[in-house]
Amino acid sequence: IQMTQEFLDSKQYTELSILRYEAIYGHNYISPGGENIADEFINTLDLREGLSVLDIGCGLGGPAFRMASKSGVHVHGIDLSANMIRIAKTRLKEEELNNLISFTHANCLELQAFEEYHVIHSRDVFLHISDKNRLFEVIRRILVSGGQLGFSDYCLGVTKPSPEFKGYLQERNYSLLNVEDYTTLLKKAGFTNIIGKDKTLLFIKILEKELNNLEMAPLNKKDKSSMRKSWKEKLKRAQSREQGWAWFTASRD
Repeated sequence: IQMTQEFLDSKQYTELSILRYEAIYGHNYISPGGENIADEFINTLDLREGLSVLDIGCGLGGPAFRMASKSGVHVHGIDLSANMIRIAKTRLKEEELNNLISFTHANCLELQAFEEYHVIHSRDVFLHISDKNRLFEVIRRILVSGGQLGFSDYCLGVTKPSPEFKGYLQERNYSLLNVEDYTTLLKKAGFTNIIGKDKTLLFIKILEKELNNLEMAPLNKKDKSSMRKSWKEKLKRAQSREQGWAWFTASRD
């Protein structure tokens, strides 16, 4: 099943649920670890002033704001969720980085070959995409020669997935791979210098910290309760090694 804008905007990323996630991850963030981890991840990329970066699944723009303000790169952020892009554009005005950043509502599988980027950045987005062969084909095509891809993603762990986890993946329309499968796919797509790092231990630490953030977050009782349940389930899956988290970098020759 292909992920659609309707599915995202009406289910996981309604405007309300985006703001709920943000209450846990921090201002402008909707992925694990918020700003601290965004910075750590950005440091794995070779960013220099003037380079053009595509941020796939840019969310509320947090990483784009960091990359542009810290390294002076030009960032084009795209997201399949119209709700996300609408909020990101508002945040861009607040950050006053219009000269370096643009946000567009777009599907990464439909990017055209004439668009070229030095770096492609993505955080915890590819789990939404089932056709990963096509995804990496498109990414490779729009990277300049010598360009770099860096992404993090939820992965399958080393333990066999339980029926509950399988049900969760199905309900969310997620398509997860393990680290080895991702590495193989990148190789097959023609990428080189491929590094896949299992970051599940860091993920567990982040989840524990976020559970604490949740208690402090300005959310109502009902929201807190449902999010607490969701975070605890994630933590349990990560601890039992059913679910993992990994960071990848690769280059185009």
